[in-house]
Amino acid sequence: MRKLAILIPFVFTSFLAHAELLPESLDPYYQISDIVVEVVDSSDDYEFSEKSLPMKNYVKQGPGTEIGDVISIAREIIAFGKEIYKIVEAGKPVINTSYAPISVLPLETKYGQDITPMKLANWKSPKFTKFKVSYKNGYGSEVVAFTYNVNMSYGGKFEGKGAYITNAQIVPEKITVAWGYTFNAKMALVGLTNVGTDEEPVAGATLVLSYSVSTVIKEDKNNMSLFIDGNGTIQQM
Repeated sequence: MRKLAILIPFVFTSFLAHAELLPESLDPYYQISDIVVEVVDSSDDYEFSEKSLPMKNYVKQGPGTEIGDVISIAREIIAFGKEIYKIVEAGKPVINTSYAPISVLPLETKYGQDITPMKLANWKSPKFTKFKVSYKNGYGSEVVAFTYNVNMSYGGKFEGKGAYITNAQIVPEKITVAWGYTFNAKMALVGLTNVGTDEEPVAGATLVLSYSVSTVIKEDKNNMSLFIDGNGTIQQM
């Protein structure tokens, strides 16, 4: 009986603690009612120049730049970089200046050596598409707004053939998070394809942007797939 007398107050206290959380869990402020993803800008609208390009934290890739680890191989196409990139952590941008952006290049076994972007020619000017993800709560207020750029250089040819990709990355530009919310985002390469021919390969890559919004009550997770290729395509799937 002595043990029971101790247990009952504990259970009752736990019930009260849970009951105190219940009104908050029903509060529309903490309920996600709408998620909108939109394109807000694109390099197709600009004449490219170093000064006018509206991209922040763009990591250039030049001679001597590391191309990273091998992360995927598909027939005669190979991807270098990092398997998963953290983009936003606890509402703050993660600037991946220490990581090599993704490169999708020819898999060259004939000469027994790795192919680097510097061994390809005719690279086009960098291209970007800017997206915005917006979360609204039950009151219709925007509680999370995340603007980011999908950047890449494209069109590189190996021995005069093909169209490949280098310096592909997702760069956070602006993040606003309301009180009581936490936002995280990460990117991963999940697939490689040749959208050209065997004679003229065109590298294609599928990227997945995973992002989550959480409160003390609930976590909401979403994925968005993006397709890029050596012809300069950047599109949401």
